[in-house]
Amino acid sequence: MPPGASISTTDSRSHAGARERSRPEAAQANLWVHWAVCFSLFSIPYYELYLPGTGERVGLKRISQLLILAAMITRPWLCLRFLPRALLWFAAYCGYRLLAGIWLAPGYQARWWPPTFELLQYYLPWAWLLFNAMRYPGLARRSLWAFTMGATLCAALHCAGIGAADVDHGAEGRSTVFGQNANQIGEIYALAAVVLVALGMFRHARPQARMLVFPMIGILAFGLAKTGSRTGALLLAMGTALLLPQTRALVSRTRRYLTFLLLGLVLAGVLYQIPTIVTRLAPVASSSAAREEARGRMIPVLWDMFTRSPWFGSGPDRYQLELTRRAMPYLIDEQHRTIVAHNLPLLLMVETGLLGLFLFAMGTGRALLAAWRAREGACGLLPLACLLPVCLAGMTVSSPIFEPIFWFSVAFGLAGSSIPGEYPPNLAV
Repeated sequence: MPPGASISTTDSRSHAGARERSRPEAAQANLWVHWAVCFSLFSIPYYELYLPGTGERVGLKRISQLLILAAMITRPWLCLRFLPRALLWFAAYCGYRLLAGIWLAPGYQARWWPPTFELLQYYLPWAWLLFNAMRYPGLARRSLWAFTMGATLCAALHCAGIGAADVDHGAEGRSTVFGQNANQIGEIYALAAVVLVALGMFRHARPQARMLVFPMIGILAFGLAKTGSRTGALLLAMGTALLLPQTRALVSRTRRYLTFLLLGLVLAGVLYQIPTIVTRLAPVASSSAAREEARGRMIPVLWDMFTRSPWFGSGPDRYQLELTRRAMPYLIDEQHRTIVAHNLPLLLMVETGLLGLFLFAMGTGRALLAAWRAREGACGLLPLACLLPVCLAGMTVSSPIFEPIFWFSVAFGLAGSSIPGEYPPNLAV
C-alpha cells in the first residue's frame, strides 16, 4: 500500500474479522457470553421483577445469574482470565462485613445477611465477568447499547403508566416503576442518558446510531423527571459535564458543544412539562420544611454513632432504628418504617468502622484511577463519567453499594483502558 493511503471501512472490518477467526476457541466470545453481558445490563431497571408466587426466586436477575454461570463455564478463559485487584479489596470488605455481622450484630442477621450474600454471589462475580468480557472487541459497545435500550424501554413504560406507582401516595408528584426505589430508578435513567451522549459523540458512531440518541435521551429525561430524583439530576449534570474535555475518542469540540446545547434544550423542555425535580430543589413549604431539615440531621447523628466504635463499627444494619428515631421520628410514628444512611462513607464507618471504610475505599480508589487512565482509550472519558458521579453522589446524597449501576460503573472503569476500538488502530474509516 502506498504511504498515506487509507483503508476503507469494509477493509478494516475484514481485518477485524480475520483477527477474530485467528483467535483460539477458548478466547472467543460465544453466545452465552454475549447474552450474559447484554441481558444483565439490559435488565438492570427490572431487577425487582419476579414471577408471582415464586418468592423472589424466579425473575430477570435470576435469569442473568444463570447466563453468567453458563458464560463462565463455557468460556472460563475469556470470562475469568484477569482478576483486578480492586475486586479483591471489595471481596475483603464483604468478608469483613460478614464477620462484623456475626460478631457485632448477630440479632440482625435477617437484615444484613441477604444484601451481603447478594454482593458475594452476584455483584462481585458480575463485575468480574464484565471486566473481562468488555475487553473483547466490540462487546463493550454492544453492552452499552443494551444498557441504554433497557433503561429507555423502562422509561417509556414509566411514562405510559405501565408498572408505575406513586411515591408517598403522590404527595410530591413523584412516581417509580417495577418496584424500584424512585431514587435508584432515577439514577439508572441518568446514567443511561450519560452513556447515550457519549455513544452519539464517538468518532466511529454510525449515523443511524446518532439519530437514535436524542429521542432516547428525551424519553429518559421524562422518566427521570417523573421520579423527582435529585440524585439522578446530579448524576446527569456531572456525567455530561465530564464528557466536555477533548479526547481522541470523541468528535470535535464544536460538535460536542452543539450536542450539549441541544441536550440542554431537551432537558429544559422536559422540566418545563414535569417540574417535579425543580420543585424538590426549591424551598419547601413550612409544613414539610421540618421533615427536610430532619433529613439533614442524619449526618451528625451518623457521626455520633461512628464515634462510639470508630475502628470496628457497630455491625451492619444496627444503626437504622436509632437513626430514624433521632433524625426522622415521624417515619416510625406515621409509617412504621426505618431509613438507611444517604451517605456511603458514613454508612461504612458506622457499620464496619475505619477498617471497613479502608477496604472499600481501596477498591473504589483503584477503580477511579483505572477510569482516569482510560481517558485516552477507545471510550475516552466515558468510564470516568460513569464512575466518578456515582462515587461523588455516594459521598453526599446516596449509598449505592447495593445498586447494580455502582458495580457496572466499577467494572466499566476498571476495563476502560483495555477496551479495544471498534476498528483496528491506525486505520482510516
